[in-house]
Amino acid sequence: MLAVLFGCVSGTAIAAPAADVFYRQRVAEALAIAADEPGSRADALLDRLLADPDYAGLPPAERNRLLSRAALVAWQNDRLDVASQRYAELARLDSDNPDDWYRMTGVAMQKDDMDGAAEAMTEFAARWPEYLDNTRPELLFMLATHGDTRSPARIGFQQALFDANWKGGSSNTPGAIWFRLARARLEQGDTEAARAVVQRIQEPEFLISMRADKRFDPVFNRDRPRFDVALAVDRQIALLRTRTQVFPDRLEPLLHLSSALLLAGRNEDAIALSDAAVARIAAASTDKPAFSDMDQQVWLMNNKAIALRRMGRTEEAIAEMRRASQLSENGEENISQVLNLGEFECANGNAAEAIRVVAAAPLANLSNYGKAVAAHVRHCAALQQDNSRQQKKALKELHALRDDAPMPYLDALIQVEPEQALAFMRQLLAQPDRRNDVLDWAQDCLQSPLLPGEQVPQQRQDAFLARADVRAAIESVGRIERYPLYCRQSR
Repeated sequence: MLAVLFGCVSGTAIAAPAADVFYRQRVAEALAIAADEPGSRADALLDRLLADPDYAGLPPAERNRLLSRAALVAWQNDRLDVASQRYAELARLDSDNPDDWYRMTGVAMQKDDMDGAAEAMTEFAARWPEYLDNTRPELLFMLATHGDTRSPARIGFQQALFDANWKGGSSNTPGAIWFRLARARLEQGDTEAARAVVQRIQEPEFLISMRADKRFDPVFNRDRPRFDVALAVDRQIALLRTRTQVFPDRLEPLLHLSSALLLAGRNEDAIALSDAAVARIAAASTDKPAFSDMDQQVWLMNNKAIALRRMGRTEEAIAEMRRASQLSENGEENISQVLNLGEFECANGNAAEAIRVVAAAPLANLSNYGKAVAAHVRHCAALQQDNSRQQKKALKELHALRDDAPMPYLDALIQVEPEQALAFMRQLLAQPDRRNDVLDWAQDCLQSPLLPGEQVPQQRQDAFLARADVRAAIESVGRIERYPLYCRQSR
């Protein structure tokens, strides 16, 4: 699948000639077959060509082109190790083909080598910044923001995007990347570099993160209108409305606009936005979809469900989330909306239904974070059912997954072991890359009227946050401020 996503971004053509005549004929044949059907036959033909002594007789540029095609075909045939070795050789030869570096990134990501992927994409961004807009922005965001982004390779990639003045795709919202880059520069003691990066952060949710974290105090003036969160929300909504007009065939800017409307509490507008997009999808002809990124429609529906829930239309909200869960996610069986539906059902006091919903999630496809969300739903349900055995079992699962999903574990601890919760929270606050998870969670934001299953958990959370020792731990590295916004968008 990734081999398809990492297609050609430059339009570079592949040619042959030179060396022995018959060898050249075989090269031409293999390249033609590979272009038409890059299956096992093309893969075998290219293997033999690379092993042939005549391969060394090709001019360097043509050797690189043949090796490039062989690497791609090996990837398309799921021979990751072979593809990786061939792309490593192309990197050693300093390939001048941007597609090689782009696909090199994809192979490394599929092998879970995020540092290797970052190094390849850093080269791509530095040498061909004009091609960044041809890439899939969600892949760049994944590489820049997912997992542990503190390694030199990951920070170098973030800096390469910054230096290339990347705009963040059709939604023009790269703030998640700039926030991590600024935080990394502050951890390195490079205040001037951090200050330069901070000037590009415009998304209100990351302005809130900066304001909450004392590490950022030296690099921005919190009293300037530029960093006023309420003003930033209005600016963001106006910007995203413009982006939806610039990219009328993309759901991505509509989704970001929907999220900004939810942040501002403009629930009716978020519902209308989703309904209009869904109407366009339904009215489009089957041979010409309304949008080029149809995989985003489930998230617009997800946001509509949140807006409906806030307005007290709970059953409509659950029905919308259930419909979204039945649509595919990135071309695969839906996981995110299934898990979100499970959380929704538990919040609504339907413990048995919540358990049934998450049990239907395909475990083989769940990330560690997804497994933690499922365990959190089971923990919530067990508390409602007063099932001590299942509650302890779910808590044990969350503990095992705490490195990948610390906040679901913290929330569960607050419900049953507040002293352990305090100790774990202090651990998170001491970790440079986890501190913001806690600080963002602790902010005093607007929230929806509580559903039946949320009453007792929220009382426990409020009591926990009101404790002097909890406040002292937070205020040692950050601060809690009140915002007339729905900062936690799942509520």
